[in-house]
Amino acid sequence: MTAPVDYRRYGPLYAGWARALSFLLAVGLSVALLAMPQLVATDTRELEHGPLSLGLLGISAGFIHGVGYVPLMAVWRWLFSPYVAWPLMLWCAWWWSEVIWAW
Repeated sequence: MTAPVDYRRYGPLYAGWARALSFLLAVGLSVALLAMPQLVATDTRELEHGPLSLGLLGISAGFIHGVGYVPLMAVWRWLFSPYVAWPLMLWCAWWWSEVIWAW
């Protein structure tokens, strides 16, 4: 059995409110993508893989941070931190909102 994680050790963005924000942003973007797949492409020939990959990385990092998982290796801890997840998720939301307003 492992000991509980001391989130204070990882900084202020690992507090409960920050993890909840990450989780809610990730859930919201995931639901938007599943409910409206036309956000990323109206036709499969027009699919932009680069921006979509960055958006999905942000959503994945948001889920990982939101559920409270803290990787042991520093490179993974940085990649799945809110410092990477939040800007990518906000950019993804902005990108998809432009598609919605263009309709």
